[in-house]
Amino acid sequence: MNKGVQVLAFVGGALRRLDSGEKGREAVLALPLSRMLVKMVLVPEGADPVETATPILKAVSPYPDEPIAVSCETVRETPAGRVVLAAALPESAAEDIAAALDEAKLNVVRVDSIALGAIRGLWQDIGIDGGEDRKLLVLKSPDGAVLVVMDGTAPSSIRAVADGADMKRETMFSLLEAEDFNGPRPLAATIEREIDIDSALAGVAERTDEVGSLNAIPDSWLEVLEEARFKTKLFRGLAVAGGLWLLAMGVLFGVPVVYDFRTDRAKDQSRAHAKAYAAVSEKKAKVKLVRQYSDHARGALETMRAVAEVMPAGITLTSWEFSHDDGLRIRGESDDTASVYEFKDSLVEIGGEDDPVFKVVEMGQIGSQKGGKHKFDLDCRYEEADE
Repeated sequence: MNKGVQVLAFVGGALRRLDSGEKGREAVLALPLSRMLVKMVLVPEGADPVETATPILKAVSPYPDEPIAVSCETVRETPAGRVVLAAALPESAAEDIAAALDEAKLNVVRVDSIALGAIRGLWQDIGIDGGEDRKLLVLKSPDGAVLVVMDGTAPSSIRAVADGADMKRETMFSLLEAEDFNGPRPLAATIEREIDIDSALAGVAERTDEVGSLNAIPDSWLEVLEEARFKTKLFRGLAVAGGLWLLAMGVLFGVPVVYDFRTDRAKDQSRAHAKAYAAVSEKKAKVKLVRQYSDHARGALETMRAVAEVMPAGITLTSWEFSHDDGLRIRGESDDTASVYEFKDSLVEIGGEDDPVFKVVEMGQIGSQKGGKHKFDLDCRYEEADE
């Protein structure tokens, strides 16, 4: 696993870290199975696992209209095709998790299951030795139980069981699902264990280094990760440039100790250039000010008209803060998150790709309130911060 990447679990409504000494801003996140959509899927030979599994998971999703990012992990090869463990994390089921990550200032690089990490940690304890015996694992945690039917070293069924559910009924469904994927066979043992979170996180850390392991990270979380990594690279580049500039200044002011004559001459030239630079800078500032206040595209009414034209249906604006020099900050409510992202993209396109009105459009975290409305805020600036 990459250095600086933490391993976390969201358990009991809070984040819990693996004590590995890593303190970076990126993290592998393990979640209770009850927060995820998980299904064993048989993928015919030659078919794409994600394309096969996506409609199956959407059919059982409590948010059928929300797009999901499906990940598949192959657990067994059969003559009929591959048996994969398919999983996805609906964003609407993870709003409290996203809030906890934002508060901790962490970006997720991978989403796994606590249960799968726990199985790795219990490998020897539950007697998985490479045989083909069928065993039922009952894994208990503060977020409910997980039923896993293991045929040898591979799961044939995995199911989250909510507190208060009929355990006998859920066990029957798990065994029937195992028969569908790997045929009938006697149940050799039933093993119950409490999930040790530290051991489960250690198992998740091991799985992170394995090619083809599950990663159910939502697309929007992946976009946030890529943006954060870009900013980190940018800051590092600026730091290197600053170091080179300081080195150049050191050479410039160190050499005159030996070359006194050249130093005096350089200082004279520097003073002359400084005066010329100050005059030019003052002129540019005046020209820029005149252009800003003569640019009707940045007027309050024109800006309001342009924003209203691209605002999707279902969005209501609750706050409008306009600045002729800086830009626009708006807050509002939406029936769904998709309309908010569409609104943001439309604001970026105002004025065209070659001369956009807003050089930067940033969106804060989308919240929710009673009635199904989603609160949002958008910061639209005429210039980028470094300009």
